[in-house]
Amino acid sequence: MDNPIKYCSFPGHGKNEAIIICQDCRQLRCNKCEKIFNEICKEHNKCKLKENKKDIFIGLCFEKNHLEELKYFCKNHNALCCGLCITKIKDEENGQHSNCEICPIKNIENEKRKNLKENIKRLENISNNLKEKLDKLKIFYEKANENKENLKIKIQKICTKIRNDLNNREDELLNEVDKKFEETFGKGDIIRKGEKLPNKIKISLEKGKIIENDWENNNLSASINDCITIENDIRDLNLIEKEIGADNLENNFNIKFIPEKDDELNLFCEKIKQFGKIFLFQFSLLKCPENINEERKYIISGDKQNIITKIGTDTNWMGVICEHPLNQKVEEHKWKIKILKTHSYDIMIGIANGDFDINRASYNRGNNFGWYYYSFYGELYSGPPQNYQGKKTNLKNKKNEIVIVMNMKKRTLKFIIDGEDQGDSFTDIPLDKPLFPSILLYNKNDSVEIIEIKN
Repeated sequence: MDNPIKYCSFPGHGKNEAIIICQDCRQLRCNKCEKIFNEICKEHNKCKLKENKKDIFIGLCFEKNHLEELKYFCKNHNALCCGLCITKIKDEENGQHSNCEICPIKNIENEKRKNLKENIKRLENISNNLKEKLDKLKIFYEKANENKENLKIKIQKICTKIRNDLNNREDELLNEVDKKFEETFGKGDIIRKGEKLPNKIKISLEKGKIIENDWENNNLSASINDCITIENDIRDLNLIEKEIGADNLENNFNIKFIPEKDDELNLFCEKIKQFGKIFLFQFSLLKCPENINEERKYIISGDKQNIITKIGTDTNWMGVICEHPLNQKVEEHKWKIKILKTHSYDIMIGIANGDFDINRASYNRGNNFGWYYYSFYGELYSGPPQNYQGKKTNLKNKKNEIVIVMNMKKRTLKFIIDGEDQGDSFTDIPLDKPLFPSILLYNKNDSVEIIEIKN
């Protein structure tokens, strides 16, 4: 039942929201007339109207303008109602329950008392289990949050490394440009020397004219020495001029940087923008325990950590399950196994229950086993209740892609081999224990990939 806003019953206050209701005089009062009303009607039974009106029971109907006593029960809506609610005269305010199955509230007393006892037991059970469930949820949330923060730290480290490497590369390229410049056009000292030439020529020229004009009057050794100085200046000037002339002054600085074109640069930037992926992969494989038997060792690889490869011996089956169990509240789970490398297709694919033990995984371990399709022979193997130990099927063997479909509602498991669906291979699979996608490999270096399929 809706709880519309109630307005004050006092004349002139009809636009004010009511904050109290009087059960005796069936009047609504707003904050402007509440004080006066309380003084006039001191002995009346009054009740404050809180935001959640469903939590307030005053014995009167909350429907707009009804204010009638709740004497009836609507079986269709499991709600109390008043005479106006069930009237056959329908308008905007009346007849909300006129077509429902109605009875006096006295008629349902025994039923509600009986249900109350049962509901009290349910509440007690819920109360007993709630703390345990909340504690488990808290642990799960804290671990998930820890994993989230660790993932963010990992992303930050990778991106920081990329930025550092890019900055270092920038410095290397800038230094290399300077080096190439010095190698090809780096004669700044010649330019500095050349800038002194005009003045040096002028000084030598003036000095030479003076010596020539006063040759007879000068000391011979001094004049000859001055001549030698001028000859040396001419030699130095010729060398500098030669160095300047050796450069092709018409050539520009022709060093280039690749990529030059915008499309090449844009392509590189797009790769940077798309670098890295964030994904939620339900069927992540359980990491190989450190204490696992040597013959059962395996490695996990791939961008999504969804590729398993056996590195143990060929002398025994190696089994692995996914990290998280199938959600029993989801009606159907579907995933695909792609065989990447195999020696003889000695591969079993299916599900295992919560008793699965990697160190003891085998095709004949009863409850510790599960429900599997054997790729080599195209047979079914399982623990209880089916107890199949090599049941022949019509499913093709030695195929490279196998889709597994687990229906939690029907408790069935089926396999689709390269698109060929032969129907349910297993039925009545127990759900009393968690179920995990599972893979068994026999030969060393056999490798398979588990792929999540979105329904």
